[in-house]
Amino acid sequence: MSKNSNFIGGVLIGTIVGGLAGLLLAPESGKDTMKKLKDAGEDFADNVKDFSSEAMEQVGDYKQELEKKVEKISKKVGNKVDSYKDDVEDRLEEVKGSIEEAMEELEEAAEELKEEDELK
Repeated sequence: MSKNSNFIGGVLIGTIVGGLAGLLLAPESGKDTMKKLKDAGEDFADNVKDFSSEAMEQVGDYKQELEKKVEKISKKVGNKVDSYKDDVEDRLEEVKGSIEEAMEELEEAAEELKEEDELK
């Protein structure tokens, strides 16, 4: 939980406790106390709505931030994969060329041996 959420939660709880203590300790008629308790309950409900709205907004912000980071990392990984793929393809071409040269040399050597064998 972030520092802002902790602060807001503390303010919310402090408001509730302070309001209830003031209402219950004040010397007033039952009717007035009930009205104040009702008003305090409505204020509490409003505070909870505000708190939940703010919390949802923060979750949305964190989600967007996380999505951006995942996208950035994904691009980096994709670039690395492409780079490695290009390197592998280049090396395969080199190996292919070396194998072709070796095959040609073997064919030439086999032809020379055949010619030498025919001369004997």
